[in-house]
Amino acid sequence: MMRFLAILLLASTIGSGVEWGDRAEGELRWGEALSIGGYSLEAADFTPEEVTPRMVMLELSRGGELIATRALGSGESFSLDDEVMVVAQEVWMRDRLVDGLVEPRARVVLLVRAAPEIRVLVISEEDSFEAGEVVKLKVEVENVGLVEAEDVVVEVTTDPPIFSSIYRRSGLLPGEIWDEDRQTVEVDPIKVRFAAPSMDGPQDVSVKVRARYLDGRGVAHESWGGTSFRIFGLLKLNKYADEAMKLKDESIVRLSVSNRGERPLVVDLSDSAGRDFDADSPLKWKISIPPGDMESKSYTIRARKPGEGQALPPAEATYSIDGVTYRVTSRSPVVDVIGPLVVVEKKAAPTTVQKGGDLTVTLTATNVGNRRTMVSAEETVPAWGSLASGEKDLSRLLLPGETAALIYTISCPIAGRFEIPPTSVCYRDEDGTACTVESPRIRIVVEEEEEADPNTTTDTPVLAPSSTGGSSPAEEGGAIIAKRSDGDVDGGERRDGQEGQASGGGSSLWALAALILMIFIALDRYL
Repeated sequence: MMRFLAILLLASTIGSGVEWGDRAEGELRWGEALSIGGYSLEAADFTPEEVTPRMVMLELSRGGELIATRALGSGESFSLDDEVMVVAQEVWMRDRLVDGLVEPRARVVLLVRAAPEIRVLVISEEDSFEAGEVVKLKVEVENVGLVEAEDVVVEVTTDPPIFSSIYRRSGLLPGEIWDEDRQTVEVDPIKVRFAAPSMDGPQDVSVKVRARYLDGRGVAHESWGGTSFRIFGLLKLNKYADEAMKLKDESIVRLSVSNRGERPLVVDLSDSAGRDFDADSPLKWKISIPPGDMESKSYTIRARKPGEGQALPPAEATYSIDGVTYRVTSRSPVVDVIGPLVVVEKKAAPTTVQKGGDLTVTLTATNVGNRRTMVSAEETVPAWGSLASGEKDLSRLLLPGETAALIYTISCPIAGRFEIPPTSVCYRDEDGTACTVESPRIRIVVEEEEEADPNTTTDTPVLAPSSTGGSSPAEEGGAIIAKRSDGDVDGGERRDGQEGQASGGGSSLWALAALILMIFIALDRYL
């Protein structure tokens, strides 16, 4: 019911002669706000739960300044000078939890009075003009607002002050476009025409268009539009280059400098090939150009890499008139560089290896160009090693962005410091022209094998009881563990210390027998 009353209230306000435009609506809790058209509406407070009717305290601000505070119940509203209206559609307490806690809310609408709004668009047919050329501009004016724009005045000015003009219309209805000739079906915008003046140096010209108009109550509004262009001075500089070139070929860049004044000019001319090209000569000249004459310079460039849309930097010319120095720049030509380009990488793993060990060599070739190419390479196994596995030859067609790899293993039987020589990779373009690129060399260390120390043994000695009758750590578990020289391990129950002693006595007897045998052999040799 309350929502229905609010709708009736809105309908009555709209029917009262005030045309409302933009609107914002939503449900507000404590501290929440709506904003539109420079206005902000905040729910500052609510009546207590037990108080009826339920109301919300609303604070209306404009530009951050509080302009109105109102307490509204469901279906109530207020407006200020027919500029802004606030409607409280519904104020209620909503259950938030089952235990009875509630949360006050208000559904509100914020409306701003409708106003005309003119959009201005300025279009220049060219971005630069020579002295004496006709500058042609189009000015499109449209009322994109909800109400009529009255007493429309359009002012066109330039900076520096070269041209100014004023155009008038009694009004533009909502959605209407300014039409200079209403007798035709097509819409004719405002057309601006004037001659570009002669200037000593280049000059950037700013065009500003201001539309001033009134709304139905006589309140003034304005809108802006604009553009810019350049007028050349006495000197004009052009730079030309071929639109496309092959990576392997050279291309010619041409510069032309024209003096359109009535006095001779001494010009310092300079240029650059940029980071993607190399020039065949220094690009600096000092030239004297008679009035009405033109001088030309040219040079040759080579591309460093393929790629489409590579821009050459603009050329630059400076000259002085009556102590004032002027600077002129050319446009930047764009060149498509066509062709394959192969980059090569060569790695070895590991780079330090034991004598008799193996290492793996990986050679990769990637086509980073924009045309396909045939790639070929042949590896050379160094004399200090031998091929253990893999292939030494590479031959493959690579499309743009593709990579080919050659992987092989070298056996290293000789210790020392060595190098794996670089590899020359050859590739051809679609015309059959061959190019060669070389991989880096790789340093390798082959180490001698480590020899075992004859004085060092890893055998574990037999553990025997100590002379003091105490137990050794190995005996504390109740067993004696002995490791024989042949690697076998014996385990048995511990009985007493005699077994260890017997073992030691047996060893002494064997040593004595061996000594006696050696003496007999020696005596037999000398007798």
